[in-house]
Amino acid sequence: MTTTWDPPILDPSGGGARDADPALTPRPATLDGLRLGLLDNGKPNAGALLDALAERLGHRFRLAAVVRETKGYFGTPADEDQILRMLRSCDVAVTAIGD
Repeated sequence: MTTTWDPPILDPSGGGARDADPALTPRPATLDGLRLGLLDNGKPNAGALLDALAERLGHRFRLAAVVRETKGYFGTPADEDQILRMLRSCDVAVTAIGD
């Protein structure tokens, strides 16, 4: 017998704390029609985590596109060109670390 484990997508934002910080960008009501950006920090398994998330979100929402970027080295910030590309081509973005 084969079973599929379908864990919930967790919200790491701290719940009600989001309302207390006006610097945070408001979340969209839905991801339907939006372009999802994925920033991989380059560590082992970060890409696998982001791939799984994109697949789950793709089943749940009608994403317009999935845009992927990978940092050159996990120990340094994303370069400015990557950030600008994501700003221009994505409506929402997720980053992940791995190991």
